[in-house]
Amino acid sequence: FGFVDDVEFRIDQGSGLLHVRSASRVGYSDLDANRKRVEQIRVLLSTN
Repeated sequence: FGFVDDVEFRIDQGSGLLHVRSASRVGYSDLDANRKRVEQIRVLLSTN
């Protein structure tokens, strides 16, 4: 639909974890677009 979303990344150097947050700027529901986006990022990073 062309809505703008925000994606944030934070590296926890102590644990070596990458934290990812994705949220819609408008509305209450994004039809799981952000969850799917974060899952795609997780899959891409885990295969490299």
